[in-house]
Amino acid sequence: MSPTLAEALKSLRSVAVIGGSPVKGKVGNVVLENILRYGFRGRVYVVNPKYDSVLGVKSYKSLKELPEIPDVIVVAVPADAAARVVEEAAVIGVRLAVVISSGFSEDERSNLQRRLESVAKSCGIRIVGPNSAGITLSNSLLHASIEVLPTSGSVGVAAQSGAVGGVIISELKRYSSGVSFFVSLGNCVDVSPEEVLDYAAEDEDTDALILYLEWLRDGRKFVENGLKLLNARKPLCVIKGGVGKQSSEAVRSHTGGLTPSYEVFKAAVSKIRGYLATEIQDAVEVCELARRLKGLNPSRVMIVTNSGGLGVLTASHLDLSGFEIPRPPPKLVEALSRLGLRSATSNPLDLGGDTYIETLTDVLALRELKEYYDLAVLAYVPTAAETYEKISKVIGERHRDFGLPVIGYFAGEGSYEVVARVSKFIPVVSSSWILSKALIFMRGFNMGVVS
Repeated sequence: MSPTLAEALKSLRSVAVIGGSPVKGKVGNVVLENILRYGFRGRVYVVNPKYDSVLGVKSYKSLKELPEIPDVIVVAVPADAAARVVEEAAVIGVRLAVVISSGFSEDERSNLQRRLESVAKSCGIRIVGPNSAGITLSNSLLHASIEVLPTSGSVGVAAQSGAVGGVIISELKRYSSGVSFFVSLGNCVDVSPEEVLDYAAEDEDTDALILYLEWLRDGRKFVENGLKLLNARKPLCVIKGGVGKQSSEAVRSHTGGLTPSYEVFKAAVSKIRGYLATEIQDAVEVCELARRLKGLNPSRVMIVTNSGGLGVLTASHLDLSGFEIPRPPPKLVEALSRLGLRSATSNPLDLGGDTYIETLTDVLALRELKEYYDLAVLAYVPTAAETYEKISKVIGERHRDFGLPVIGYFAGEGSYEVVARVSKFIPVVSSSWILSKALIFMRGFNMGVVS
């Protein structure tokens, strides 16, 4: 009987790279180098009859010669040989095969893909791929992938495009976040998005999930397992590839799958209260806000800014999205006046372009804010008068004093550097549009469990 995905990924102690290579740029070289660089805690083997060792790791002629049965194999050989390798692995008792090899149904070689599918069904081995970019398991420090090295964290990532998965990993790093696991699904001959949802719901190291999907095998199972994720209070953000007619045709050439109607897909994501993203950027940022501010259901928002225009743009999006932006009541105005802000009666609270970050953090630290607002937005444009190091340092020193949850929105020169540092302390967004989308999603997500 085949193991579940959770069983196949549990307690990985050994990995073998089939086709590991010393040649720079070869897939077998990149995968092995990434495994070694990421610091896998278990034992690493190479199977390649051409070499005695690869990157300092002993190379064996075949799987049968290995001193133990590896828990997972990573297959980096041509498509014609991949199915034979997976069959051999199944015979000796390997639980999981990650097939990096491409050239299957996406290249109209469906006979090779059917052979892999047959192995998965009849031999008791789980298969990720083919046409996969690999997997990551942060709790084992395993990064058996051709994608960029991730930061360890608590966001699960699964994608039917390895490159898109790599971009998501990179964006999470930018926002001081990281992954608990990454599964590049590829053509999904066996392990599917539906099963990843189930795995993420049960995995103790995962508290949110980002999916890039082009097609589904079982829409009913997708909803069923998505509800498990919702009831576990883990936000789900989904990026859909293949929305219109022409882009849906592109899906067929990419992973060989058939994409469902976008309206049907949208209804399924809505049923499980997932966030259906427009781009990678909003998927990552919405995920980070929902994950880091879990349980928050804001209605009243205070905007504190050094830019009247940026404050107005932020207020406009929130206003149109149904959030309250009330003016400061007399008690708060009095507290602001004690900080020397004698005409601070508006929301957005524009403190002027010549105001330093210390003043804005003084406002955010006022205890009175929590009496009248659920959330504050720090909308800030770095100026030549302050370095990004100074802005980041002040927020890092003061963020624990803030009187209520704060979301940072930084724009303009130096904002990229500020975000890379400040996101360690408070969640950040890159636009007021994404901010409003995130708050709307959080409002629906926090409505309660669904049976």
